[in-house]
Amino acid sequence: MAQNVPRRFNPSITNVQGVARNPVLIKPVFDVGNYGHDVTVPLSTLTGTNTQTVVPSTSIFVQVLEDSRVPVDEVPIFISESDVMQMIHQGNDSNYDETFTWLPDMSANLYKATLSFAVGLNVSSYSSGNFKISQIKIVIKQQKGEYVETLVNTIIDPGMANIASAVGQVAIVTFDTQVAKKIFDKSVTVQIVVTASSGSGTFQCGIFPVFCYIAPAVPKVWTTSALIMHLHGALDHAFPVFRNEDNENLLDHSGVGI
Repeated sequence: MAQNVPRRFNPSITNVQGVARNPVLIKPVFDVGNYGHDVTVPLSTLTGTNTQTVVPSTSIFVQVLEDSRVPVDEVPIFISESDVMQMIHQGNDSNYDETFTWLPDMSANLYKATLSFAVGLNVSSYSSGNFKISQIKIVIKQQKGEYVETLVNTIIDPGMANIASAVGQVAIVTFDTQVAKKIFDKSVTVQIVVTASSGSGTFQCGIFPVFCYIAPAVPKVWTTSALIMHLHGALDHAFPVFRNEDNENLLDHSGVGI
């Protein structure tokens, strides 16, 4: 019998009658709940000494539209009547330019990426001229060492009005993009660049790790600046588990015939 053993046939495994038989074929089964998964990567884990307190009730809020419509997505929220937001910037009279890096722990297909964040301009000392956030640049890349692949490179006009006084300005951005890209052992980087136009005075330009959607000092919706990715885990990392013949002897074959 030994010379006629077919592939994947193990004569050392027998049924209750003592007859050698094939082991069970392993077929992984997935449901919708574990096939696609949203990963929220906060852009709020920032620190530094360059911070500026902005009072929402005395600031100007603008929600950046997409084709004249309000973009929405699933974001974590909480309710608070706080009238204080903290902006992180990179020094007086400087534009904001920060790159965030996320390293995946397994290979996956990235089908959609959403950036939900708020940036601001605070005029702390006004002399003359006009101030405003003039543009926001978003760059998403996949990179490792010398390998760099740009997934998104776009410039957004937030549509801010000029301000001519010592006041705060907040732009809320929800940016969606469908990328359908395989990510594996390479980092995903997100660069946010905020460019301000300025008159004569002192200003700070930066990002709000935590922000609200409306200005009045009333109970209102808050959220955190974040990158939200819809991922489908790739099974190549699980292949040895589901198809490794060494694991077949660990199966319970009771009740399985030839």
